[in-house]
Amino acid sequence: MRAPSPWKHSGASSALRSWAQTGPDAAERIARAVIDFALQMLTEDHEDVADVLRHLEAVGVGQALDAHPAPAGAHHG
Repeated sequence: MRAPSPWKHSGASSALRSWAQTGPDAAERIARAVIDFALQMLTEDHEDVADVLRHLEAVGVGQALDAHPAPAGAHHG
């Protein structure tokens, strides 16, 4: 008996099946489409992706430090 697919209720199964049927040549086009989409989502007009990623990293580090402050008496190197 075959195990049920974890993708049964999403479009992922059909998307993966379509991708598999198109062959390895589709991988580059799909990767470029994903990268272009991410660039559009991360940046606004004339923003540099590296600057945006550095800002996101700084925000994430700040949030982590806020969530898990250093113990009292601890000092940084």
